[in-house]
Amino acid sequence: MGSNRRYPDAADERADEIRLEQAKRGNPVSLTTAEVRRTGPRAEAPNSVPVIASVRYRVVYEEPRTVEGEALAWTHGAVLVKYPDPTTRQDRFVWVYANAVKRR
Repeated sequence: MGSNRRYPDAADERADEIRLEQAKRGNPVSLTTAEVRRTGPRAEAPNSVPVIASVRYRVVYEEPRTVEGEALAWTHGAVLVKYPDPTTRQDRFVWVYANAVKRR
């Protein structure tokens, strides 16, 4: 009980397929803490600001994707963006350079 004698590799193959599917979807790449600190002092938004931001995604390589979200905080050169990820249906939070953001 517990082992699949007839299809021993099926579970491993499915796990590999799932990992590949996730890799193709990619992960957002946020600025590092050091990069954000170099852009200046942080200011918090009293109310979130609707924005369109270019967020870098790492999909075996990085590619920019345009997302609609909200600016929650910023420095002179960076913005903290919250946006809903359509593939995971969860909110993502990333720091991006200020020139990658514009108001909606």
